[in-house]
Amino acid sequence: MGLYIVLKQSKMRTTSFKTAPLFLLCIFHWFAYAQNVGDYLKVIHEYGENPVQFVQEKLNSHDLLIFDDALHNALEPFEFYGDLLDTDNNKIDYVFIEVFGINTQHHIDAYLENEVKDQSLLLKVFQDSFSGYGWQYETYLDLLSTIWDINHSKSKSIKAIAVDQPIYWEGIHTRRDYDVFLKSLVGRDYFMYKTIVGTLDNFKSEKKGVFLTNTRHAYKQIRNKNGKLYWNCGTFFSQWHPKKTYSIRIHNATLSIKDRSSSKNDVTSDGLGRYTYEWIKMENGIWDEAFSLNDNAPVAFSMKDNVFGLANYIGNHMLNVEKNQTMYDAYDGLIFLKPLNALHFSAKTDFFYTDSFKTELERRLKILHEEKLDAFLLENEVSSLRDYIDQITSYQKQTSNDLIQDN
Repeated sequence: MGLYIVLKQSKMRTTSFKTAPLFLLCIFHWFAYAQNVGDYLKVIHEYGENPVQFVQEKLNSHDLLIFDDALHNALEPFEFYGDLLDTDNNKIDYVFIEVFGINTQHHIDAYLENEVKDQSLLLKVFQDSFSGYGWQYETYLDLLSTIWDINHSKSKSIKAIAVDQPIYWEGIHTRRDYDVFLKSLVGRDYFMYKTIVGTLDNFKSEKKGVFLTNTRHAYKQIRNKNGKLYWNCGTFFSQWHPKKTYSIRIHNATLSIKDRSSSKNDVTSDGLGRYTYEWIKMENGIWDEAFSLNDNAPVAFSMKDNVFGLANYIGNHMLNVEKNQTMYDAYDGLIFLKPLNALHFSAKTDFFYTDSFKTELERRLKILHEEKLDAFLLENEVSSLRDYIDQITSYQKQTSNDLIQDN
């Protein structure tokens, strides 16, 4: 009816006729968008499940679930992990944690086995991070606390396993020493794979586990422009132990790599300082619109053979990726917990910043920045490293995730 009226009015005014093509174009795009969103909503309605139930079902058919939390400091994934572990029919025997080095395992074991919940037993676990600053995210402390609670109150016993390469800060005395350590991370994904598969006795143990990791480490089979696989941790599992593992993305802002950075001052262990990047909504927000039309209810589903899985791959390897790679090439399933504007960053804990560790942190910062230390202090608007350390070592409450700025 609206289209008929516009065309009829065009006989009365020439200017209206000229605007008709623009109007028709708007109508076409609106219908195309509505139909597109409808395709995504149909997947949610037909295949969506409660996330905890979805995970439990996948554990019936797979021995290891690999979770990509999207951001190490994301709060909601860890709230979900806590709910998952605390279910009465929990099947999980092992919680494999990416960010803790295997040299901290005896500290984790001591904490979980102790009759009293004693955070001091975890000091070295949180102090010896790759960055040197210590691992501040309180979500990881809460995770270990939840496992302690379960182990000391239920018949179920869960082991938390550190799987990352060890770093020995006691042996790092110069920036060159630290750079050598960073070079050793070239085999990090294989190292984590071997640690996990060894713990599971090459999947002969009949034990179940979850691997809590981040972005590329969870990828199944992303290939470069020459068709060769990127051997991420998840890739070793999907290629060498097919059907034993299942990779799940937890919905959040998505990392989109734009270009290589001209800066040569990247001192980070994650390597993102070598790139320019931004955080985006998947497929210009269509995913989020579909979740919104589902009342933003938590939901999980497979990405196989549907519009979510067919979305163009977005992520760490974007600058050199085979044509037509999709999100299903990266992940098997997707979990939605909350809309992007309702997500949060973890609080930052301060329990491990003892006086002795603050002295050690000052030593580490001198190593990391060496001759550029004055510029580092100037950039952070402090007169000394002690002033800087006092700024960053206090407890910080959780904050809203503001990576996506809606206009």
